[in-house]
Amino acid sequence: MELKNAVTVCLISLFSATLVLLIARTLDVQSAARLEPQLIRIAEELEGLRKQGGIAAAAPGGQPSSGVSESESDALFVYYFHSNTRCPTCRDIESQAHDAVHTDFVAELNSGRVVWKTLNYEQGANAELAKKFDIMSPIVILAKMQAGEIAQWKSLDEVWGLVGNKPAYAAFMRDQINKMLAASEPETQASVAEPPDSQVPADLPIPE
Repeated sequence: MELKNAVTVCLISLFSATLVLLIARTLDVQSAARLEPQLIRIAEELEGLRKQGGIAAAAPGGQPSSGVSESESDALFVYYFHSNTRCPTCRDIESQAHDAVHTDFVAELNSGRVVWKTLNYEQGANAELAKKFDIMSPIVILAKMQAGEIAQWKSLDEVWGLVGNKPAYAAFMRDQINKMLAASEPETQASVAEPPDSQVPADLPIPE
């Protein structure tokens, strides 16, 4: 990857040098002088790229990385799986699911308790998950991860019927995520209170 970045910077530098040469050949000295500040700015940007080690690589599939690995986090993952073909309805399903999660679960997103991810199920890297969730078309999936394993998951097929009603869609997403979060909470045993001394039967012998 470092070699690729270095080659990219070199190509940009070569392009800039060629551009300068062409300007020098076609313009008079006065016109070239007016372009000097822009050329200096380009040179400074290239130098900045060089110091940073090149151009940063994007996450696979052009999607921003969440920084959270399924194998390293105990969290509720809200997946939107899409195919190579992105129809308008599919995009609406994604955008409304994204808005519902990022509106109603801000604290959970910040704490890492809820994680939003968009994946292409037709990409080889996601084939295992697509098979696990039996994905045949774009869909929203809730998956609870525990100790690096999928403890429980649910396909929200209803989003296809709700996508035309944003309030109902958002309410459905909120309800399903809350249910999954509640189901993952550890159960607490109610403490058994001992009866007070006043409830001891009066006919029991009292030691002297």
